[in-house]
Amino acid sequence: MPFSAAAIPLSNCLRNASNKGIYYLCSGYRLRGNGVRLRRVRVFHLKIRVYFWEKDEIKNLHIVYMRSLPKHNYSPISHHLSMLQQITNDNDATNHMVRSYYKSFNGFAAMITNQEREKLKKMEGVVSVFPSESLKPQTTRSWDFMGFKESIQRNKTAESDVIIGVIDTGIWPESESFNDRGFGPIPKKWKGACKGGENFRCNNKIIGARYYLKDQTSARDFVGHGTHTASIAAGNKVVGASFNGIAEGVARGGVPSARIAAYSVCSERDQCRADAILAAFDDAIADGVDLITISLGLQEQITFDNDIIAIGSFQAMKKGILTINSAGNDGPNNTTSSVSPWLFTVAATTMDSRNTDNVLLGNGLMPSGKSINGYASNSAEILSSTGFINNSAPIVAEFSSGGPNMQIREIMKPDISAPGLEILAAYSPLAPPSHDKREKRSVKYNILSGTSMSCPHVAGAAAYVKTSHPDWSPAAIKSSLMTTAKPMNGSELAEFSYGSGFLDPVRAINPGLVFDVSKKDYVKLLCRIGYNTMEVRKISGDKSVCPSSSFHHRLPMAKDFNYPAIAAEIEPRKPFKINFTRTVTNVGFANSAYKAYIQQHSGINITIVPNVLEFKSLKEKQSFVVHVDGGKFSDKSVVSSSLLWSDGTHSVRCPIILRVIKKENATCKIRFSLRSVFSCSYK
Repeated sequence: MPFSAAAIPLSNCLRNASNKGIYYLCSGYRLRGNGVRLRRVRVFHLKIRVYFWEKDEIKNLHIVYMRSLPKHNYSPISHHLSMLQQITNDNDATNHMVRSYYKSFNGFAAMITNQEREKLKKMEGVVSVFPSESLKPQTTRSWDFMGFKESIQRNKTAESDVIIGVIDTGIWPESESFNDRGFGPIPKKWKGACKGGENFRCNNKIIGARYYLKDQTSARDFVGHGTHTASIAAGNKVVGASFNGIAEGVARGGVPSARIAAYSVCSERDQCRADAILAAFDDAIADGVDLITISLGLQEQITFDNDIIAIGSFQAMKKGILTINSAGNDGPNNTTSSVSPWLFTVAATTMDSRNTDNVLLGNGLMPSGKSINGYASNSAEILSSTGFINNSAPIVAEFSSGGPNMQIREIMKPDISAPGLEILAAYSPLAPPSHDKREKRSVKYNILSGTSMSCPHVAGAAAYVKTSHPDWSPAAIKSSLMTTAKPMNGSELAEFSYGSGFLDPVRAINPGLVFDVSKKDYVKLLCRIGYNTMEVRKISGDKSVCPSSSFHHRLPMAKDFNYPAIAAEIEPRKPFKINFTRTVTNVGFANSAYKAYIQQHSGINITIVPNVLEFKSLKEKQSFVVHVDGGKFSDKSVVSSSLLWSDGTHSVRCPIILRVIKKENATCKIRFSLRSVFSCSYK
């Protein structure tokens, strides 16, 4: 199934279940950008809607995930075709093959029946076989609002060596945001290619392009979403950009000198297939990108071994590539599907500037409302939009999907927040700028809203950090951005709405301390929370092994995973006492001492042991324990506090967040969300 940005709300649908699977019968149709339609404001976030059909005679697209690529004397495509030939009894197995994965990991996608799927599962070297699902997309003052001014000190040479992989709906290469005037040669580390298709030309800015669907003829963006997200992350400086005169000013990306590689995985109908997304990850990793931004998402939380973005981003993490993912636009009542601990999950916030429409009534009165109207004011009753100052910003956007993380309750999600409301950026002139069926306009820049727009802001900031610290791990870059984020408030769910806080790229390049994590740490975490060896291998793609049950207790507990945030669940109206262990690495001054400061919350007591960390060298590691005790909180409440380490120059902030919930409620949600696509909330 494809991923799409237009969806039918489940409230219009009748849910049906049978031995053939689960499906929906829907009446009515409401276009939306995956969650919310703010009058004329388009809200985007690509989502996956999963359907199951169990007719053995029907061939469906499946992804076959295999063990690691052998190092010698192995022809993956021949092997994949041979396997298909064995299960289909067809001499020409190419009739069933859709694509092979052979660059960064081993596997293939093919049209097979359920019976053939079961045969494949039993074959040597096969780790898992699962259906290819469908996903949907999620979408200038934003950089200035974060304090990331155009005049900020940059290493342009290092920045021009950074390559951002954008997995999305494609890109419009002729946009002024992507011209290559003043750009030097393509970085020598680049191993990719320009396979953009018909009439598509790369340059020294867009250095690579690929597309994956049969109904596509090129990587050219006919939807607008991919062009918009790419220009937010790394678009050139463009003076005088506007949406039909609205929000006129300078449009620019976070790292204007960086290069872009575009991977188009979506059709013109906003349908984005899982097998194409996995192929894009495979190519991007092999091509040599430094970061991946992907504003696509599932409809709800599922297990990591069935989540194509979790699997692809794990492979990227193994190669030192951080993947940034949008949280989704189903807030505030539905949770984000981006909950893998190795993913960098981004919520959306407001900005200090908003747009308003003036409506001319028959009695001469002119009330105002929040929307965007790019039409001129001729005979229309809604006059052209104007701007106003929003002094409450930043607060989390109403549509932004939040936590908690029902896959690993000790891992806070989302991780961070960035601007996502009414963002001006480049657009495809062939894509309609609004959902209005009468729309005939063509625009080069458009104003969109969604976590799809906040996601590339963090990608740009992560690229900026990487220019100063090219040797840092994905976890270290993520930690630097989380621990230097500005504290936020204004939400009952606290950090479960906005993560560590509001993105601050300038402070992130000098965080002082980082919470680092390796691939082995992620594998131990998966084993600890109940994944067996075969399930872990579906994610890792290698020969990772979980210990036997008799040694399982020796694995670190999930609460002690070295995440730059502390999260746990407690029972209502009961006393509790929890200890959390963390380890930080010194990346500030060689000789330094950090003292612990606590933002206390009434009803809990927090102590840190030791409360001073002394370092004698760079890259030195020190561990500490956070003791939290208290009790008697009401059910479904959220308790928020924080720990701050400071040496007088650096401030390293770590949120402490407790979710109060009855055990039976938590068990229900975990059971359904871990082992089924449909969670308790549908009951």
